[in-house]
Amino acid sequence: MSSCLHTLFAAWGDPTEDGRAEKSSASVDPGIYYADPNTPEPLFGMDAYLGYIAGFARMMPGGTADVVAVSEHNGHARATVAFRKDGSTMMQGQYFADIHDGKVTRLIGFPGTGEPA
Repeated sequence: MSSCLHTLFAAWGDPTEDGRAEKSSASVDPGIYYADPNTPEPLFGMDAYLGYIAGFARMMPGGTADVVAVSEHNGHARATVAFRKDGSTMMQGQYFADIHDGKVTRLIGFPGTGEPA
């Protein structure tokens, strides 16, 4: 079930628009709901989502978003993602996903990994 998350985040580090679109269409439902603290409001649909990850590629050329841990149950998953540049982890985030028929239908991201305050 979680292989779609690995493909989804591999798209973030793909340097080409076509590569990002191909990986995203393989792992993301066309009606994707996406939200994280960097979006002023949730994004809906593949076009909005692809626009968002294109911004990541522009702002962090050569950067990657690597899934480093996943737990899952009943069509839901929690992924810890390391955002890396030049081999160094710049930050980590946690994402909560709803998955249906092998594709992410809803993805909500948070900075950090939920460390106690």
